[in-house]
Amino acid sequence: MKKYSKYLGIALGLGFLFLGLVAMIKGQPQSRDKQVYTQLKPYIPYKIEKKIGGLRIRNTKTDEKIEPSNMEVYNVLDNLEKDWGEKHLRRDGNILIVINDQNKTLKKIPLNTASSQKYVHNFFGL
Repeated sequence: MKKYSKYLGIALGLGFLFLGLVAMIKGQPQSRDKQVYTQLKPYIPYKIEKKIGGLRIRNTKTDEKIEPSNMEVYNVLDNLEKDWGEKHLRRDGNILIVINDQNKTLKKIPLNTASSQKYVHNFFGL
């Protein structure tokens, strides 16, 4: 019994390290294409705000506040942005069209690179 007790601390430490890494990886947001996302960001109504207990997501149009746990903030933001993209984005060949609630075109974004086209297809499903 004595020979196992000296390895117990190491095993517990490695176990907690592993659980921490899994939680960190699970909480990471999906990767974004910087060229496309920076052009879309002014039209996406969801912003992350700091609060005393962590982070929250605020809809700038309705001022609705969503307060998921700190581990889920970026995953919830990704899902909200995907839902917004289904309603407000259209794709016409290599052009991404941003529309408002009245179906009026706000901006046309050219998708010149293969990585930007892949990002739009994978993230928004277009």
